[in-house]
Formats: sequence, structure tokens, C-alpha cells
Amino acid sequence: METIPQVDRTPAQEAWEEHGTVLLHEVVEQTMLREIAVEAVSRLGETNPYVRHEASGARDGSFAAPVHCGLLPAGELHQRLAFDKELLTELRQATGMPRLIPRGGSVVVYRPGDFQGLHTDTVKATVTVGIALTPDLPPMCWAPTLRDAMPDDLSKVIADKGIFPECKEFQKLEHPHLDGSLRAFAGYSIPHWRMPYPDQEIGLLATFSYMDL
Repeated sequence: METIPQVDRTPAQEAWEEHGTVLLHEVVEQTMLREIAVEAVSRLGETNPYVRHEASGARDGSFAAPVHCGLLPAGELHQRLAFDKELLTELRQATGMPRLIPRGGSVVVYRPGDFQGLHTDTVKATVTVGIALTPDLPPMCWAPTLRDAMPDDLSKVIADKGIFPECKEFQKLEHPHLDGSLRAFAGYSIPHWRMPYPDQEIGLLATFSYMDL
């Protein structure tokens, strides 16, 4: 019987499989990231409100809790990076998913008091990428211990702990700020949330999503 050779996993792939997240260093030109930040600020007038009052599961298996923030469609530079072939190759290698495809991106706009309750991203976001476009963006909270939890299970978590479970009971995830690195995480599989935004200055988070076929 022919044996199948074992392929050694990279440290990034091991981190992805164990923790559901990986930080990729120096994969994007800092100049381009700064230009994307300027582009987003110049288009803030195009921001759409993203408001939800109920907690429920969706047909694709994702889960959403109450949310209050803004969404800005990706600009030209942002969209160019979302579909960049070299970046896609880096993400495929880091996650061990050779069939990842880009789905585009948007900018999440946080004003004082804005928040996102415990949720998971849509099935189209097997991998979610986040880059802080503004400095000192607070980390999001997330729960790798609830990886692949069903919507009914997440409803019970909210009933027990509210839409903002204490981060200290789970984990915090930082997003890099324009230093050429990016944070990828399993947005569809791992629940995450953002506490009410505490700053007076607007906070901007560029996001990109990739789907594993």
C-alpha cells in the first residue's frame, strides 16, 4: 500500500490551526496602507449606518447580536489590496487553504459609543483580515474556546453573559496599525465582539474577507 507523504506545516499554519489567527509581518507596503487610510477618511461622508437590535442566527450558520457602528464600502485602493494576488498567496500559505478566494472589503467606522456585540462573520469570511487605519484602536474581544459553536449555543452565551462577555474570560485581539503587517482570523468560525468605542476621535478598521471553496 502506497503511503501518503507527510507535509510539514509552517509555524503560521500551526498558529492558524491551533489559535484561529495569524499575524503576517511586512506583507503590505506601508505607503499603500497610509494611502488607504487617507482614502477612507476622505470618503467618510459615504458611510452607511450599520444598526441591529436583535440577536439571531442566520441560515449560513453565522450569528449576529446587536450592533451600532458604520460601514464604508471599500474605496479603489482598498479594493485593489483586497484582490491583490501576492497578498492572496501569502494568506493561502499562512492558513494552509490553497482554495481561498477574495470577497472584497469594507471599513468599519466607530464613533463614540459604537459597538459590535458577540457575532460571527458570514460563511463568505472563512478568513477575515483587519488593519487599523487609525492609531490606538482598542482590541476586539474574541472566544477561540467557542470555535464552531452553533447559533443556539451562542444565544445561550449571550443570555448568560450579555452581548459583551468580559474579555478577561476570553481573549483580546489587536489589529496592526499601518506597519505593513496584517491580522488574519477565522471570522466565520470564532465569535468576536467589540466593546463600546471609548474615544472621541473616529476609529477606522479596514477589513477584507476570503472564502475557502
